[in-house]
Amino acid sequence: MTKCGICAFAFSILVSPTVTLAAPPSQLMGKSVVVNWTETRSQRNVGETEWRSVNASHSLSVYVSTAGRAFTRQVNSTKSGSGTLDQVSGQGGNVHTSFDGQSITFIRENRGGARRVFVRFDGGFTGCSASAGTGFESGKSSISMSPITKRQVEIRSVTVGSVSCSVQGGNVLGSGS
Repeated sequence: MTKCGICAFAFSILVSPTVTLAAPPSQLMGKSVVVNWTETRSQRNVGETEWRSVNASHSLSVYVSTAGRAFTRQVNSTKSGSGTLDQVSGQGGNVHTSFDGQSITFIRENRGGARRVFVRFDGGFTGCSASAGTGFESGKSSISMSPITKRQVEIRSVTVGSVSCSVQGGNVLGSGS
């Protein structure tokens, strides 16, 4: 998805209260999935008047434990630095991980919008393809806490660049997860 600030997909599709949580496929247990993407967005710090273009890169890593729990880490990087967001499935937070057959959907909710990363696996769960996008509530921008600057950031449009996906054996997050 590109030009997600003006995308045809609706915010209500991104954040649906009727999402059912299925168990992860057994073929993913004990494996990690890593999705990397770039984006250009129009943003400003809350309270500022000037919008600026920001180029960012993102890495979303998920380890699916042998018990079926998803541990996620997202690293966001811009020229201002980088910041990390960690979450464990079932422990609250604003990242929702859902499994559906040959796919995983990650949704990170923010005030006024949400980011969605969709991963589809090949038949043997040894490879994957992914897409990333951001949607906004009608007539709104998205506001979230930047893990990089620790300030509230308002985003009004996002254009996703390249997206890559890989499946790896073991825990890419380290032994502590």
